Amino acid sequence: VTMIVSATYASDGWFAKSFLTSAITVTLCSLWPTLINTALGVASIDKDLVSVSKVLKMNTWTKITKLVLPSALPLIFTGLRLSLGVGWMVLIAAEMLAQNPGLGKFVWDEFQNGSSQSLAKIMVAVFTIGIIGFLLDRLMYAIQSMFTFTNNR
Repeated sequence: VTMIVSATYASDGWFAKSFLTSAITVTLCSLWPTLINTALGVASIDKDLVSVSKVLKMNTWTKITKLVLPSALPLIFTGLRLSLGVGWMVLIAAEMLAQNPGLGKFVWDEFQNGSSQSLAKIMVAVFTIGIIGFLLDRLMYAIQSMFTFTNNR
């Protein structure tokens, strides 16, 4: 991604190259858990429910809103939570690689600095990264609890 963006993107565009590189990298890495869990959630819909929807001659919109979404939503949210975690980890690494301002660049700069205070600053940054990741997961879990009505989360 870094090579492709550097070769094709003009630096006088809307975004800095480092931001664009980080955004594309995070998107590509965090896309798959949601996509796979959504496909699994839709594929695991009870066949009896699908048969009942055919007997009731439900139209496509009703089938999606009354059958597919309620059945697949727990797995969709599981994929979203996984994607959020993967995206957060990749964002920190992408900031280090692309030298995009943020916690990742801060950790990398402190590592390269090598002063006596660097280890303490790195540890504070690592704990901050962990706490933010945990809070993001709890936030997504709270949103999941509002939209799903099952004990299997």
